[in-house]
Amino acid sequence: MTNGICSGEGAMKNLPKRCSVFLTPSGNDFTYAEALIQELSSKFEAPPFEPHVTVYSGMFTDLDALERVVAAAVEGMEPFPLVVSGIGWSEEFFKTLFIEFEENETLRVIFERIKAGGEDSGYQLVPHLSLMYKDMPLREKEALARRIVLDRSVICFDEVKVVAPQNLHEGWRDTGMWETVVSVKLREKGRKTPVRTALFDFGGVLAEEGFREGLHAIARRQRLDPLEVHRIGMDAVYDSGYVLGRGSEADFWALMRKLAGIKGVDEELSREVLSRFILRPRMLELVRALRKQGVICAILSDQTDWLERLDTRDHFFREFDRVFNSYCLGKGKRDATVFDDVVHTLNVLPCEALFVDDMPSNVERAGSRGLQALLFEDEGRFIVELEKGFCFTRTCDSLISGPTHIRTDRSHRCPHLP
Repeated sequence: MTNGICSGEGAMKNLPKRCSVFLTPSGNDFTYAEALIQELSSKFEAPPFEPHVTVYSGMFTDLDALERVVAAAVEGMEPFPLVVSGIGWSEEFFKTLFIEFEENETLRVIFERIKAGGEDSGYQLVPHLSLMYKDMPLREKEALARRIVLDRSVICFDEVKVVAPQNLHEGWRDTGMWETVVSVKLREKGRKTPVRTALFDFGGVLAEEGFREGLHAIARRQRLDPLEVHRIGMDAVYDSGYVLGRGSEADFWALMRKLAGIKGVDEELSREVLSRFILRPRMLELVRALRKQGVICAILSDQTDWLERLDTRDHFFREFDRVFNSYCLGKGKRDATVFDDVVHTLNVLPCEALFVDDMPSNVERAGSRGLQALLFEDEGRFIVELEKGFCFTRTCDSLISGPTHIRTDRSHRCPHLP
C-alpha cells in the first residue's frame, strides 16, 4: 500500500469484526508514554500495551472500506497536539489509570468522520491515554494517580491505527494479541485522497453548452435579450418539471413562451438547442485515458430526455461507466444530496470522487458534500489544474498523452431508464 497507509499481514485476509481506531503519539512523546506504561506494568504486574488514544470502537466487516474511511478521516491532516488536563482513574478495567485530555476539534473531526463512514456503535469520544489496565481497588487507583507527575502539558500524535483483538476468548484483555490492521501516518501537508471516480457535467464540460447557446440564438433571432432568456430558461426547465422527469418538452417550451416571450414550434426550438451540444474530443480522450487507469468515469448532468436523444446521435454513453441524468433520477444538482446518492451508488467515499462542472454553484454544493470539485472554465486551463491539483494513479500528463481505450462491455444508460 502507498501514501502512508500500511496493512498488517494476515489481517488483509480475515478482518476481525471487533476493531478500535487508535491515535498514537509521535516521536519522543511515544517513547515517554511507552516508558511510563512499561514502568507501571512491571511494578504492578499489569499487561503492557502500546500507548494510544481510542478515537472510535465498533464493528467493521469490509477491510477495503475501512482503509478508505480511515484514510479519508485524516486526509490533509498534519500531526497535532492534545492538551493534558490531568491524571484520571475509574472502576473500569480499561480506564484503570489514564492521562486525561482537553476536548480537541481535530480529534472530534476524525471521530465524526469515522463514525459516519462505518457502523454507529454508540461509542462516545472521551479523549484519554491509558497508562495501566488492572483489576484493583478504586482507592489504590486514586492513590497511585495522585503520585504520578507528568513532565509535559501536551502530547503530540502523528498516526491513526485500526487495531483488532485476535484472542476471541479474552478479547481486548489479551494485549499481547492485539493486531494492527491498518495504519495511516499524518505527515504530508495538503495531501489529497487519490481520485477513484470522476464525475463530469455534460453541457459546458464534455460538450459545448448547447442549452445556453441555443437560447441565446433564439433570443437574438427574435430580438430578445439573450442573457435574460437564458436566465428564464434555467429556472423554467426546473419549474416546468422537465429536468426532473416530471414535465415534458412541451411543458418547458410553453412556459418559455409565457415568461420569455419567445415564438416557434417545439420541434424547431429544441433543434436550435440540440444542434449546439457539440462533443469535445479532447475531453473524451481524457475520459478514455482515466478509465484505462481504472478510474470510474460517469456523467452527472442536469438534463432531460434530450441527453438520450443526443446519445442516439453521437454515441457517447459507451465512453462512461455510468450516466446519472436528473431526468432519470428525479433529482438535480440544485439538491446537494444528489452527490450523496451518486457516491453511494458508486460505492466510493465522497473524498474519492472528483466532480467537474462549469457552474460555480454546483461546484460549491459538491464540495459541501465532501467531494473534490473543480470548476471548468476551458479545456486548456482544466487540464493544467487537473494535473496540478489532483492525484490519480499516474500523473495527468501521462493520462492525457497515453494510448486511449474504449470498453463497451458495461451498461451505459442512466440507472433509472428502462
